[in-house]
Amino acid sequence: MKLRNTTDKIATLALCLAGVACSTKSPQVTESSAVGKRESIRLEPGNEHLKYIKVETVQETDAIPSLRLTGRVSFDEDHTQRLSSPIDGRATKILAEAGTQVKKGQALIELTSPQVSALQADAQKSQQDLDLMAKALERANKLKADGAISEKEAAQVEADYRKSKAEAARTTAQLTSLNVSPSDPTVSVALRTQIAGTVVERNVLVGQEVRADATVPLFTISDLNNVWVYADIYEQDLAIVQNGAGVKIHVAAYPDAAFDGKIIYVGDVVDPSSRTVKIRCAAPNPQHKLKPEMFATIELGESARRKGIVLPSAAVLTDSTHTSVVVENAQHEFRQRLVTIGPEMEHQVRILSGVKPGERVVTEGAIFLKRELESD
Repeated sequence: MKLRNTTDKIATLALCLAGVACSTKSPQVTESSAVGKRESIRLEPGNEHLKYIKVETVQETDAIPSLRLTGRVSFDEDHTQRLSSPIDGRATKILAEAGTQVKKGQALIELTSPQVSALQADAQKSQQDLDLMAKALERANKLKADGAISEKEAAQVEADYRKSKAEAARTTAQLTSLNVSPSDPTVSVALRTQIAGTVVERNVLVGQEVRADATVPLFTISDLNNVWVYADIYEQDLAIVQNGAGVKIHVAAYPDAAFDGKIIYVGDVVDPSSRTVKIRCAAPNPQHKLKPEMFATIELGESARRKGIVLPSAAVLTDSTHTSVVVENAQHEFRQRLVTIGPEMEHQVRILSGVKPGERVVTEGAIFLKRELESD
């Protein structure tokens, strides 16, 4: 019985010691190992796997290729009109289709609306009231000069006159905006473009009810001889861009062509998720080759060259959640390192953060080492 108790105690002590040993051997998870199951792997010189791996020392260079930004072609909003109706009505005639070249002041659509005759009536009444108030003011000024009325009464008549004058101006302006005369009764009105350009979008049909509070414009007209191109630039690169700087714009439709443009706006706010800032470029477009909503690449000029770290694209490992490289230390240990990258340029990637000059990074065979680090 005593022998059995002694055996049980020895077994219990052995299990406790084993538990302590396991807990002391568990590796600590660091940022370097956060992207893999293993913290590091070691390959001694002479290991056959090394012949498939190339390691290079990171260097800072001032020969980074011109910065290329991904962008999108858009309308030149300074020469674009989204035409809506200022009154409720019904479309009776469509006078322009998508793709039509129009001149400033050209009619695009005709509407019928009882509001037109109501506006004419208001304009006529307000003009009549103004004429009466003008006569009343003239009479009040004479009576005031003769001392027949007080200063207060004369001031009240003048205030009423000014109110009538403002009301007449308001109703007249409404009719003027519709190009309708106050004296010719009608229920029809034509809506006209305020700019010359191309009808790029039409959102109305004959017989359709048109509302003044509609959120979708009836027509969109834009002068496509000039376009804007928007792009995002990383905050680290803001120092190298400025208003007026020249750029080259490339689109997939014309791979051998480069369109000239210039930066006309650099945003004032950094996007908190992408850490980028919006820039806007203006580009002449006389042949209308640059079309709104095209994807574009914006290449900054030679003045945008700057120092930095670039690595071959094969050195950068990307999955759904992380971007990393594999670094080697003096003990021939390989670890994954999280990095922040810029856009790819000529099969090279700019490293914004994560590695420093002098460190050794795997530039070929990184994917093999990644698999080893992530294996059990």
